[in-house]
Amino acid sequence: MLSALAAYRQMKKPPIYHGMIAWLSSHSTSTEDFYRTPYPENSLYRQYYDGACRRANSLGYRVKEYPLNKDDMTPERMSNILIAQGVQGIIVPPLSSLGQHINMRWELFSAVRFGFSLEKPQLSVISSAQYRNSLIVVKKLQTLGYQRIGFFGSHEFDDRTDGNFTAGYRSALKKMPHSCHIPLLLTEEGARLKDTLTRIRQWITEWKTDAVVCVTGMQDELIQAGYHIPDDIAVALLTHNKGVKGFAGIDEQGYRTGSAAVDCTINMIHCGERGIPEIPFQMLIEGTWTDGPSAPPTR
Repeated sequence: MLSALAAYRQMKKPPIYHGMIAWLSSHSTSTEDFYRTPYPENSLYRQYYDGACRRANSLGYRVKEYPLNKDDMTPERMSNILIAQGVQGIIVPPLSSLGQHINMRWELFSAVRFGFSLEKPQLSVISSAQYRNSLIVVKKLQTLGYQRIGFFGSHEFDDRTDGNFTAGYRSALKKMPHSCHIPLLLTEEGARLKDTLTRIRQWITEWKTDAVVCVTGMQDELIQAGYHIPDDIAVALLTHNKGVKGFAGIDEQGYRTGSAAVDCTINMIHCGERGIPEIPFQMLIEGTWTDGPSAPPTR
């Protein structure tokens, strides 16, 4: 009760500045340019960043970007910069490419990462509940009356999400009649557009698909393949955001995810938990369904 009273009193006071949390970016543009870009494919990352900044400010911390991609920057130099500036906590946002290794002096910092693009070290993960989100999307489309629901994505996206979305979709298939099972369509991001559009048409025709679950941005390829949404086929986005108008899908709650990353980092700082964890944990934030004209009820 005394702890609760102390916490309540602290909440009523203006936050006292406690320190900096490093946002360890690897993109070619600055955080302000990349995370605040109007392009919808970056919207979720922008929510991560804004959610982290808001939560940190409310607790007396400040999130500051430290770019790793500068020509003269090395992991050792970055470690020295963070130590010199008194940084104790690090958040590693989704990186620009898969399989990256960052060999810093992690034993000096409390750190978490978003998602799975950082291969080493194996830090604890803050992420949307991608497996659950796939289940939610398929179940919602079934409720709306769709029976032949296909999954359209890319192999790179599947790798970036550690196969969680596709695993959720496969799990959802088990609860559907076998006659409604449709194989996943995963394309190569470097493939010729003409070949990809041909594969889309063949897939939809062969399996008589009436609804497609896909990643934000890939609905454009369905349109380029000649399909009118939702007249020809319904579409629900796995990574829905407000930048894409007229589509149904999952809101991954990026602001909450960014806030949770800060909470975890600060808690680790207070508990003295530094370095690479022996057993990393995963904190998953469940998404919510957003209605949209791209997936209207069929009855």
